[in-house]
Amino acid sequence: MLRKILSAFYRKEGKMISVTPRGTVFTLLFGALILTGIVFLITSEHYFLLAFQLLSNPTLILLNVLVVLLLLLLLFFLSANVGFSLSCGAFVLLLFSVGDAMKVSMRQDPVLPTDFTLLREVWIILKTFPPIVLGLILVLFVVLCIPMVLSILRVRSAPLSLPKRAAGVIAVVLLFFGANSLWFGNQSLYNSYPVIGNQYFQVDQYNSKGLLYSFLLNCNTMQLSEPDGYDAEAISALEAPADCDAETDQLPHIIMIMGEAYSDLSENPHLDFSDYVDPMANFRALCSEEGAISGHLVVPRFGGGTSDTEYDVLTACSTRYLNHTLPSYNFVHTTFDALPARLASIGYDTLAIHPGYQWFYNRQNVYPDFGFAECLFLENAFDAATQNKGGYISEEATFDMILETLQQQIEQSDAPLFSFTVTIQNHGPYDEKYAETEENFSCDLPLTDSQRNLLTQYFMGIVDADEQLGRLAEYAKNSEEPIVIVYFGDHLPGFSNGMEFFSLLDYPIDSNGTEAEQLAVYETPYLIWQNDTAKALCDFSETAADAELPEDGLISSNYLGALLTELLELDGLSPLYDFSNELRKELPIIANYLCVDSEGNYLSFVSEEQLEKLHLYTQWQYYKLFDQY
Repeated sequence: MLRKILSAFYRKEGKMISVTPRGTVFTLLFGALILTGIVFLITSEHYFLLAFQLLSNPTLILLNVLVVLLLLLLLFFLSANVGFSLSCGAFVLLLFSVGDAMKVSMRQDPVLPTDFTLLREVWIILKTFPPIVLGLILVLFVVLCIPMVLSILRVRSAPLSLPKRAAGVIAVVLLFFGANSLWFGNQSLYNSYPVIGNQYFQVDQYNSKGLLYSFLLNCNTMQLSEPDGYDAEAISALEAPADCDAETDQLPHIIMIMGEAYSDLSENPHLDFSDYVDPMANFRALCSEEGAISGHLVVPRFGGGTSDTEYDVLTACSTRYLNHTLPSYNFVHTTFDALPARLASIGYDTLAIHPGYQWFYNRQNVYPDFGFAECLFLENAFDAATQNKGGYISEEATFDMILETLQQQIEQSDAPLFSFTVTIQNHGPYDEKYAETEENFSCDLPLTDSQRNLLTQYFMGIVDADEQLGRLAEYAKNSEEPIVIVYFGDHLPGFSNGMEFFSLLDYPIDSNGTEAEQLAVYETPYLIWQNDTAKALCDFSETAADAELPEDGLISSNYLGALLTELLELDGLSPLYDFSNELRKELPIIANYLCVDSEGNYLSFVSEEQLEKLHLYTQWQYYKLFDQY
């Protein structure tokens, strides 16, 4: 019976398989169902909950199947070969799904439309993966290519004239735009479906509603629109040139450093470094000194998004309040009134250092727009052949450059220096990252060899970073020049085992946990320290009182640069910084869905007065990006 049914769809003619028109329709429909199911299996985490979700909301199945069916139809009309259509569609969807699963595992972030703007960066990072991982990726690629080749050689579809194929392509395109207008781009419809887990967590949205449907919805919401009530003239009236009476010879050198994946994950009751090198010995020692300011930043991303933390700190604006998946640097296309520009207006020389490619996040254009007079990148200041460690320029080489440029400034100029550096050595992946594999910690919980290796490799990078921070601080302590050091992490590390370590080692970090646990997903340590000569100019022990920092030192990353200006008594340097400092005292944490007030209360809703300030803050950011110049 089955053979008789199949014979109506497929016929064997020698070495070729001939597909009838009915077989073509059956193959495309059945193939769309099967491929949609495979996508769900690869990208979803909670199969039983997902099954209940789909059975309760069957239109979710239809929306995801429709995406696949339209893809298969387009490929069919382009190739006139149903076998190629199915195999090529499977190739695209499987790679897409595996890429999503890998990204979620390492960064707790699903595939977004904007990821395709970063393919060059992804390729550079991919080359640092262990050979076995690259080998597996290559094998997967080859295996997926085989069915496409065989389909071309062995499958023959019913003849289809060129006009009919052209009409089919046009019909599919029109159907897609119609479906996109009615369903795929309908935010209200998307929001009407329930979420398994946290509705504010993008991964849970994808898991609950399907990778394909969610991806297309995000494709439709990529436009950055004006904030409600935006008035460019009103914001312009708030702006003013720097009104700061600081004397140049009374200003310290500022050395600001953002450490790649720098965190205090070593501070865990299950981990012991007594017989090893403490990964944060110098950082903690500096934090404990009188007048040092320290705490944690709530940064925009987990496991990546370095440039977004840079943007927050240097602009006093908030990536989170852009409400967009694109990196914030993508919106910087002209001169931006950022921290280096404002410091330059009162006499600072400005320098940016990043030992990575200058095109990473378009830094070669963004840094000058921010007001950096000089920029040092991998191409013009470092040697990848001799200064490499773990696949990237080492911490030691990076700090050599920091100290060398600072010393040159001291010897050759009377102006203070604002130096901003982004390190890169401890960038993931961490599997077998460094040559050394000797364990550098002990743990009272059973860990697999893979887990031990991941942590060992990661902490090796933290040890190197801490050693170089200590070296810089020692230089500053021995210098007669006033020097302020600002050091902070860009994001938590994205491990190849995802969030496994955080639950295994009982870190209070959970994307679906309490408000505090959700914020902890984005928390990295920061330190603001000054040497004795700088204290003589302006002692943070005194100015910190006016800054009214929360007891735990927890603030959003967009406040850090402005906080520094307040500690240095540079009031009037920027109206936005002054506004930001006042807002920080009232709401030290601001996120898309959650705020924390000065008393440590977690707020899902803020007062009308606070809401007006947040709206003004959002409008001010839009003005600086698009209307100020």
